[in-house]
Amino acid sequence: MTGDRREVWVRQPPLAHQVILARLGLADSVLDMPVAPSRRVLYLALDRYKQIARAMARSIGPEHEQRLRDGLAVWQGPLPASLDKEPDLLADLAAAHQADTIVIDSLKDAVSTLVDDALGVAYNNARQRAMRNGVEIMELHHQRKATEGAPRAQKPTLDRVYGSTWITSGAGSVLFIAGEAGDLAVTLHHLKTPTGEIGPLQVIHDHERGTSTLDPALDPVAILRQRPDGLTVRELAMIQSGQNNPERSATEKARRTLDRLVRAGLADKAEGAAGGTGGGQQARYRASVRHIGAVS
Repeated sequence: MTGDRREVWVRQPPLAHQVILARLGLADSVLDMPVAPSRRVLYLALDRYKQIARAMARSIGPEHEQRLRDGLAVWQGPLPASLDKEPDLLADLAAAHQADTIVIDSLKDAVSTLVDDALGVAYNNARQRAMRNGVEIMELHHQRKATEGAPRAQKPTLDRVYGSTWITSGAGSVLFIAGEAGDLAVTLHHLKTPTGEIGPLQVIHDHERGTSTLDPALDPVAILRQRPDGLTVRELAMIQSGQNNPERSATEKARRTLDRLVRAGLADKAEGAAGGTGGGQQARYRASVRHIGAVS
């Protein structure tokens, strides 16, 4: 989730907090996806930093104190200059704090304006200069206000992200989280991707613990674990789409999902056989043995 060097996260800071803790080695994954480790994270808490601290504290225990002291630096309040006016500032902050990951919370507080393309280009230059030094960047941002009469279930698109097109054009990956503040269930959409698409994913929040999980009814890992005989691509597409004859796009998405689980070590793949007099056999995917716990 953090391998693209550039990400825009729209809404839902709690998910970003979970990625930060995973980057620090306090968790192995977020939403069943592995997170690459980081040496040191610089969190730019530019607005409402006391609220941010309370939100992160839900997932932190006394046993995490030393790793947080060593691996997390927090900037509280406004920056000394906006990043579009001082394009070297982001890279300088990373170097000063010896950070290889920067989290900007949120983008509206880091630049002079979000709608001017010239300033959008200047901010993108700040991104690129930090990335040139090997820094991963995660940005929290918000969407445009919904237009009157727009369908609530409509799939979001990149133009729903507020501000200059350079905010998303310069990003390697854009995740959009649809839901209202305080919702227990939200939907994660992958609007821009350098590799394979993720989701849409149905996410369940535990606000007391500050954790998020995939809806088990649609979580491919949970589905595989409940099926000892495994699943074919088509069978997963049928479950996730709710259709007996899923469209090709749903089938290809299911294929990418299962292949991603194989690469992550969460599933094993038994290759199918070509058709003959007895007909062909589709490849089957099963939950990896090392990820299946004993049931008493």
